[in-house]
Amino acid sequence: MEKSSARLPEERQFKRVLIGVCVAVLLFILAFIVVTAVKSSSDPRDITSNWFVAWGTWAGGLGTAAALLIAAFSIAVAGAHSRFDRRQAAEIREDNDMAQARLLTIYKVEGEHSISSLATYRIDNRSKNLFFDVTVPYVDSPYGSDAGVERRTPDLVAQDNRLHEFIPTAEQLTPYRDNTEHETWFTAVTVHTSGASGINFAVEYTDADGRRWRQELGGEITRVHTTQAVPIRPPDRFQPPQQISRLSNVEAWRMGGSFTTNLEPLQTDSEFLEVIGVANVAGWKRIERIEDIVVEPGDGNEQSENAKVTVTFSPKAPPFWGHYFHEKLAESGLHYAGGSSQRTQTDKFRCPPQVNRAGLADLIDAAIQYANDRFEENELAAARRALDAR
Repeated sequence: MEKSSARLPEERQFKRVLIGVCVAVLLFILAFIVVTAVKSSSDPRDITSNWFVAWGTWAGGLGTAAALLIAAFSIAVAGAHSRFDRRQAAEIREDNDMAQARLLTIYKVEGEHSISSLATYRIDNRSKNLFFDVTVPYVDSPYGSDAGVERRTPDLVAQDNRLHEFIPTAEQLTPYRDNTEHETWFTAVTVHTSGASGINFAVEYTDADGRRWRQELGGEITRVHTTQAVPIRPPDRFQPPQQISRLSNVEAWRMGGSFTTNLEPLQTDSEFLEVIGVANVAGWKRIERIEDIVVEPGDGNEQSENAKVTVTFSPKAPPFWGHYFHEKLAESGLHYAGGSSQRTQTDKFRCPPQVNRAGLADLIDAAIQYANDRFEENELAAARRALDAR
């Protein structure tokens, strides 16, 4: 009986058709024998070859009909088996696809220190892979004196001032027991309630293969078909840093030179203080040359008409100072060609042949004093006014 109940409906129909065909054939044969016997006893002269030809014709038709019927139902049985196999294969694939999804577990946390009015549920990733976008859209919780069901959402929890409540949204769970400083393999749902037995919620999440799932608090898992990508997480320490960033206006003013070409002039004293910096204002010392001026052939070529002049001074120049210094030397034909700075600063200039190289020391020292004076009169004075106003 159990074997029969396990058969497909088409198989049972085919069995009935096969029995019916066999019965029909047996009845036909029995009818032929009986009729022929009666005919031969009553009128033997009618039993001729034509008699057998007629019965043969009927037998051929019956056989053809039986064969067609059996073939048709055989095809139906084969198709039913094929559909059954495909359905079983689909169920196996679905079960395999759900293998990781089943490893996200939801359970109530209960212990000797648990508070009955503050229900906590753990959501654990017990798999060896990541779960993405783990979200609880809402939690229905009995709350209040009338024990009415209140729907709590992550946005409401963030706005209200109820202590200790938490509903996860767009979290990433690492593989089981794989903890980092900012990531972990579990999260929790914590809400106030009048009765934990009445709480209801579902967790929506994406597995490591990109399949979206929804798991009810009771453990039922359903596939969520979606064409949406996993939402981008808010920027955190795991976001790759930008290799190129736009200079702020303050940074551009501190760089000076061509970086300030398209900037609006500074208007207020506080802007000058922000660019120069409190440390430069409070610890300002007039800049002085600390080493001999070095004159070398331009580009290391003895035949070059231009010379390369190197000047080292201390302390390192604040913003705006270099503009005055380079501008003053440019009037005498010395053009800035780069430099470097740490605790001291070294600037390099191109020196054409018409510049009197014997008087370079006096020329450069005068430019340094000029830059000191102009910087103190203008930018440093504005920054000090802003610092005093603070």
